[in-house]
Amino acid sequence: HVGIDAGPVVSQDGDFFGRTVNVASRVSDRAGPGQVLVTERVVEATPADGFTFREVGPAELKGVSRPVMLFEASAG
Repeated sequence: HVGIDAGPVVSQDGDFFGRTVNVASRVSDRAGPGQVLVTERVVEATPADGFTFREVGPAELKGVSRPVMLFEASAG
């Protein structure tokens, strides 16, 4: 299972921190086996060819003040 968000991150000593990393971790917690879930920011930043996105719906994520719209990503 995979969760992906897009946005700025802070890199320090080979590790990454920040809101984007935290959201991606929370999205990953929502993904089932073999599933790739992404945020709306990923959908907006991804070229139209090569991937398809199916809306899953808004999700309340721990530590995030507003619901985050999730999409299931697949190749093709």
